[in-house]
Amino acid sequence: ASALFLPQVAAGMHHGMVALYSVQLQEFGFITLYPALAMAGAGQVGAALAILKKAKARNNQRLVSVIKGALPAGFLGVGEPLIYGVTLPLGKPFVTAGIGAGFGGAFVMLMQVASTTWGPSGLLGLFVMTQGPHGPLISILSYLIGLVISYVMSFIITNALVSAKEVAPAVAAEVVTEAALPVKNEIEIVSAGQKGRHGDVISF
Repeated sequence: ASALFLPQVAAGMHHGMVALYSVQLQEFGFITLYPALAMAGAGQVGAALAILKKAKARNNQRLVSVIKGALPAGFLGVGEPLIYGVTLPLGKPFVTAGIGAGFGGAFVMLMQVASTTWGPSGLLGLFVMTQGPHGPLISILSYLIGLVISYVMSFIITNALVSAKEVAPAVAAEVVTEAALPVKNEIEIVSAGQKGRHGDVISF
């Protein structure tokens, strides 16, 4: 479930899960689905850290800046900046983040972690992961371990499957575009001058 949750978040369909959370909360007094799905955000963090490492190696300062700006929110459970700014545009990291999150989600489900509500995730989710058959302390610790597993596995998988070259082309494209702009402007000026000599009206 954790591995497949990211596409729902990217499409804005994750709000539809609220109905399921409400049913579980009404029937059981706690929610077992939400803690596992919350691992998806942790997967984004792990993947982003791997991309950050490669972006620094390829001197992609723009991507480094985007990741550093989005990571604090990612650790606190807000994954959209990392999704739309980093992993989804690059493509493959979006998939590897989901795979890594699946490991953390499986652990959380195995430990039967349950929450009292939905909404907070990431590190902020620790405060609501107090339900479960093993007591509040074990439930909270299991959730935290699940986050760490998601961070680590997503980092390892992304680092292994995404090459440094896949991070660099965006920089190359920007450099080429910026270098071409003065040449383009000079061509336009020369072209305008030639038209002027032929009696065309030039407006500035």
